[in-house]
Amino acid sequence: MKEHIVGIDLGSSKICGAVGKISSNGKLQIIGITSVICSGLNKSVVIDIDSTAEAIKQCVIQLERMTDTQISEGYISLPGGICELVRNTGMIAISSEDREIKQGDVDRVIEAAKLISVPPDKEIVGVEPEQYIVDGYDNIKDPRGMSAERLEVEAQVVMAQTTVVSNLLKSVRRAGIKVNGIVLQPSAIAEAVIRKEEKDMGIAIVDVGAETIDISIYKGAKLKYTSILQLGGNNITNDISVCLKIPFSEGEKLKLKYGSLVKGNEMDMEKIRVKDSYDNFMEIDNNLLVDIIEARVEELLHLIKKNLLNSGYYKEISGAVIVGGGISLFRGTTELSKKILDKPVRIGSPDYVGAASPIYVTAVGIVIQAVNNLRTSSSLSEELDENSYEDKWSKNQNKNGKNGFASKIKGFFADFF
Repeated sequence: MKEHIVGIDLGSSKICGAVGKISSNGKLQIIGITSVICSGLNKSVVIDIDSTAEAIKQCVIQLERMTDTQISEGYISLPGGICELVRNTGMIAISSEDREIKQGDVDRVIEAAKLISVPPDKEIVGVEPEQYIVDGYDNIKDPRGMSAERLEVEAQVVMAQTTVVSNLLKSVRRAGIKVNGIVLQPSAIAEAVIRKEEKDMGIAIVDVGAETIDISIYKGAKLKYTSILQLGGNNITNDISVCLKIPFSEGEKLKLKYGSLVKGNEMDMEKIRVKDSYDNFMEIDNNLLVDIIEARVEELLHLIKKNLLNSGYYKEISGAVIVGGGISLFRGTTELSKKILDKPVRIGSPDYVGAASPIYVTAVGIVIQAVNNLRTSSSLSEELDENSYEDKWSKNQNKNGKNGFASKIKGFFADFF
């Protein structure tokens, strides 16, 4: 296994990076974490490759300084909200003489699950197994080593737009980083902050970013639903800017420094000084800022609840975990969310020293998932040492054209679920 594992989370407003290392006792340590402002993405889609690449490069430089190491490769995430899940079943016969299920058989049955109709503008980018069925016996998580004549898998086939994934890869490559693999964002978040019993009972993951809200639902330890709302923390900043007649940048500073959903005692509250559009200083009441923020956060939470109700899983989830920097850092978010969603709610943060913030959940989760997969698959580890994900993608593109995208994944992406 590589000494350092790098995870890069490409968000709508910032690039977050994390570096993990396995300690002498076998535990994962996060030894570097950082974030860089990025203007090259809009609603989780690359709109400026050069700008995105530059932000990735700056993020990597900061990680290199923190860890005193050179970084040339890493793993990235793919937002669940821009993906489509299609349930399908794959089945194969075990052809070996001893009838023992090997890794090759697992790979073949996952490939069989990919046999679905795919729209011309989309490609299959992975498969998330829900359960394996061995000779009719279901609820098997890992069939390797078992004896059987027939192996089946019930799975969610993950599809995404070819151009979206292609532009993400190009941006990272232009920053001088090889892509060793892609992790589905909900899976990364679940690795970092979701408890096993929560995934079994049913849990909603609400990732509130600057421009989007990604909603995912796990039930029975399986990803059942993903969706995206085209709103986020920037809407709160815009409200502050419009209501107080100040520049957007000043509104963002105000939100980050004083943002809260809890009003203070008016007798004890000091006025907040802020610069207007003409570089003049003005004073505002802190409770006025709370009113502006609360109005928009309430709207976002009502939209989240409506989405959960429309998913069909609202009654089956035991609660929700909110991550991302959009609303999770406001004081009072948990209480207001519980009231509106009518479910238990908590803020999710990675349990690692120096990385315990909701904004770093995805980056840390990418590292955790990559490490777990490298630990359990030595053949995968050897493959990654020889070729980067980007190298294999380019070769298949050149060889097979657009239709080669599915083959470029070739079960590698599937191993990350």
